[in-house]
Amino acid sequence: MSMNAMQQLSSILQAELNLSSQLSQLLQQERDALKNAELDQITSLNQQKQPHVVQLEQLGRQREQLLKAAGFPGGKTGLEAFIANHSEPEAQHLNSLLNKLRVVAKSCREHNQINGGIVNVNRQYLVKAISILRGRDPETSSYGPGGEYTSQVVRQPLLGRV
Repeated sequence: MSMNAMQQLSSILQAELNLSSQLSQLLQQERDALKNAELDQITSLNQQKQPHVVQLEQLGRQREQLLKAAGFPGGKTGLEAFIANHSEPEAQHLNSLLNKLRVVAKSCREHNQINGGIVNVNRQYLVKAISILRGRDPETSSYGPGGEYTSQVVRQPLLGRV
């Protein structure tokens, strides 16, 4: 028994919702691992996240293909037109799935931005620490021996002295 376009879209949206919810949980776990500098856990979570992202991309392409096959344009406009072209109960069901998916997608985006911020701050601390160990202060600027402007004032490096 083959599914009609509405059932197929419902199935795709439900799969996107399930995967996005799992991804949101992984991103929350990643934040905790980043805060606690649990490197093995971070590596494991990155490996777990990747298949979710790939599957979500595939589902997005399937959704676009389904809309085009049903005679609608892709994207938000086509999706809204597709839903509007169905009965009220069907439209309510699809809109409910879509609204839940939007909430979870927003959560994923927020978690990802926070995690990216944590990674960026940690990277900045690491760059500064390495610069100091090498005898360069990244925040100090001066002129070099040839009169050129440089931000890498060489001081006595801590590496190699120990």
